[in-house]
Amino acid sequence: MKRKIRTNLKGERPRKGDETMRSSEALDRRGLDNFPRIGVTAALREETESIAQNPSGRFVRTDLDYVKGVSEAGGMPVVLPPSLSLRAAEALLDGLDGLLLSGGPDLDPGYYGEEPVPELGTTIPEWDALEMALLRLALERGMPIFGICRGMQMLNVALGGTLYQDFPSQFGADVINHWQTTPKCQVAHEVEVLDDSYLAKITDRPTVEVNSYHHQGIKGLAEDLTVAARCADGVIEALESRDISDRWMVGVQWHPEGMRDLGSEHRNLFDAHVCAAERHASRRTAA
Repeated sequence: MKRKIRTNLKGERPRKGDETMRSSEALDRRGLDNFPRIGVTAALREETESIAQNPSGRFVRTDLDYVKGVSEAGGMPVVLPPSLSLRAAEALLDGLDGLLLSGGPDLDPGYYGEEPVPELGTTIPEWDALEMALLRLALERGMPIFGICRGMQMLNVALGGTLYQDFPSQFGADVINHWQTTPKCQVAHEVEVLDDSYLAKITDRPTVEVNSYHHQGIKGLAEDLTVAARCADGVIEALESRDISDRWMVGVQWHPEGMRDLGSEHRNLFDAHVCAAERHASRRTAA
């Protein structure tokens, strides 16, 4: 059954109580079967302090902003822990309509054929392995994929691209500081959106103010992807599928989940992903 919520990529954010309300309350009221299910990858965190209060030391966590971003866009978020086996992950994906790859630590450069440089940050092998497996399974299924920060980098590498392991030491002297120390709701810099990109239709503006929390980024671009936005220093800030109608893939280097209240251009990314997941679900049902 087609859900009645409509995506408005250029309109105002729905107010609580509106027919187009998007929230966990809306999910409860309308029933779960009418909403596309979006898998959201969770993080594996090591707790090195306060062992007395946290004796287990390891936690699966996902930022609530990812969950809210999906649910406000009309999707049903399903958190995917990094402890899943490959068989369990494949079974879970069978019940999903879209995949959101969240932010996190550095990706092991072995995935793109390089040895680690001294400036490489923390990597978590089990997290890398699961996300790469999930991503490849999602690609095989033609599932709409939205990558955020590390998630965009994962998407590029899974499709054959490479990364700068560390911008300050590898990109060049003109690179700006892409690691802010302020909250996600605050702007670090602008990005220029390419005029003929799908991202330009989503954001409906030539520049977007973004936050920034990364020291790695796109080096060699995967063949199936194209650049959608850049920073003034030349750093690639967004990617998308070369043929978005054939395979919906979008990645952004910033964290739009933390800037949803600052402008529709950030909320629209979640809207567009959920709409693509709904179309994917419809095609699956028809088949």
